[in-house]
Amino acid sequence: MNSLEKRTIFITEGGKTSGAPALSPKWIESRKFLHFLPPSVISNGIDLKEWCEVTQFIKNDLHWLLKLPHHKFWSQTIYDKSLHSSLVSFLQEAPRFYSEEKDILKASPPAWNLFKETQKLVFLTFIRMATHKESKDSYISPEAFGKLIYDNFIFDVPKMMDLSILFGPTNSVLLNRMFKNIFTNQPKYKFDLEETAKGLTKVFQLVLGELGLDSSQAAGSVNYGSLSTEEIDELVTYILDISATLWYFVDIYPEATLILIKANIQNQLADFYEKSIPYLCRQVEIMPQNVKEKMTRNLNSGRKFLLQIYNALLHSGSIRLLLSQSNEDASWDREQPVELWLDWLTCLVSERQRHFLIDYNLIFQVQDDIDLITQLGIQMDSTRVEYVKVGLKEFRVEFGLSLTPASLRASDGGVDPVKMSGLILQVKELLPDLQENFILICLKHYDFNPEAVVNAVLEDNLPPHLNEGHSVPDSQPIPEVFVGFEEPTDISKKTRTKTVHFNEMREVLNDKQDMKSLILDRVDEQLAAEYEDEYDDTYDGHAVGSEDPDAHNGEEEFRRSFVVPRVLRPKMEEESDDEEDFHQPEEKPKDHFVTNPEEMRALAEQRRLSRRGNYRPGPAPSQRNVVGGPRGQGQEKETIVARRHKTENKTRGANHNRRYMADRKRREF
Repeated sequence: MNSLEKRTIFITEGGKTSGAPALSPKWIESRKFLHFLPPSVISNGIDLKEWCEVTQFIKNDLHWLLKLPHHKFWSQTIYDKSLHSSLVSFLQEAPRFYSEEKDILKASPPAWNLFKETQKLVFLTFIRMATHKESKDSYISPEAFGKLIYDNFIFDVPKMMDLSILFGPTNSVLLNRMFKNIFTNQPKYKFDLEETAKGLTKVFQLVLGELGLDSSQAAGSVNYGSLSTEEIDELVTYILDISATLWYFVDIYPEATLILIKANIQNQLADFYEKSIPYLCRQVEIMPQNVKEKMTRNLNSGRKFLLQIYNALLHSGSIRLLLSQSNEDASWDREQPVELWLDWLTCLVSERQRHFLIDYNLIFQVQDDIDLITQLGIQMDSTRVEYVKVGLKEFRVEFGLSLTPASLRASDGGVDPVKMSGLILQVKELLPDLQENFILICLKHYDFNPEAVVNAVLEDNLPPHLNEGHSVPDSQPIPEVFVGFEEPTDISKKTRTKTVHFNEMREVLNDKQDMKSLILDRVDEQLAAEYEDEYDDTYDGHAVGSEDPDAHNGEEEFRRSFVVPRVLRPKMEEESDDEEDFHQPEEKPKDHFVTNPEEMRALAEQRRLSRRGNYRPGPAPSQRNVVGGPRGQGQEKETIVARRHKTENKTRGANHNRRYMADRKRREF
């Protein structure tokens, strides 16, 4: 069967058969569709019974309309002008979800049930009007359907917005299918939507003009005087109606956001919020108590809807695109949505939209978007991101708001010390030289983000007041948990040729049982290795205290101390030294100018054995274990001592000058 616009229907009248197009005024019935009356008229001269009678007529007419065959329904819809007026009156006058007019109807259960039934029939009527194919025999071609609904004003953008706020909270799925069918079959509605967005920007300016906040020509008449309570109430309700209508339309049909962005409605919306909301908040605060609660509730609802609209517009061009597009599509530029997100947020900061940005961040955390984009593996401009975060922080400081994130706040309103200590330890793991108080100050400056603190320190990009904070003393140190490093760390210039393992060092320092014996071993080994055949030790004494590792500080050079030659010492001092150090017999041999090296080594061995009692030396150096266990798990004390002994006694058997020069090079560096 042909589509409805091409179909001809034959009828027999007076014995004659004639045909008429399926869409023709011939098929309409003369019927007067009444206008819907708002419930507010019940208290303004019209009683409830009269209102119920009018609404009952509308209900009966719509019930009759929905039962008509396909061709008669569309003929009645196209050619009956009273039907359009009746439907439009219901869309305009029906109480919204926030209206107090619903309370008037709910006071009378029959009236409330009548309204709900009529509302349902209105919705079903628009659903049928938006359906071009009801069955395989009853259908209209998509091209003809788009032309019919557009040329005969069956649908337009204001009607779709009114449908959104009336039926969107409960029937968003059906409305989404309806709008998609309308915009798909008639692309001209997209142009109308763009023009509607431009009209909305003018509406914002008109409201600002009524409030006396915009003196531009587009604002029309500007009110410079004080507004009455009724005028403030009307403006608050008007803002709520506009914001709720636009939000439900955008929420039901997200594809509309890209069209609205072309009209630059996002900037006008933020500017309108920044100018009007603070002013209205101040006005509502001084209102009488009997109307203040209602106005505050409506104003806060309008604020929330405006912020949700901006978030939907922002995410439709950035976050939603990143989540919907495939990563494998090489032709798609993933950086463009991120740039749009940064452009919008930096614009809010640069234009100092303080109230809007602070309120927006309370509902939709900017940091959440940053984290999501980072998780998608997209690199963001760190300079612009930091500009947005710092700007938001400055705005909060101006209004005296807390800078501590909610996740760090304790129950008493302060900062949770456990979480704060964890953040400080995260920074100290990478930057162990920083003082804890300085890290705490940096964390407060960077909104308790340890990664931002580490990056700023490594890039030398700290603010001037923080650069001066490196010398802040640790007046209130936070308990630190030792974190071991598996990788070798360069801790000073003097040990730059050696690798230091903090775990091994800590084990050795904690084990103080044999520390004294280790120090004595180190002194005796140094004495034993002191003599060299090629070195003139004529004026070297026996005092070795200056050669001990702990005999000098880190600032002085490790050098041989000056020793008075034995032959130049006074006789009494020489005798006292011999009695205390060497315990020689009373009858001493004749003093020689040069001591026999073999005797000197024997005496050193005797001193070492006498100090250590019955101790006997361990295995030969060649049998010492220098391999140790796996790296990163700590080493035994014997392994550490063996490694040190091997390092310090390289080439002991030959080529002494090379060892001496190596020691000299180590001391110089």
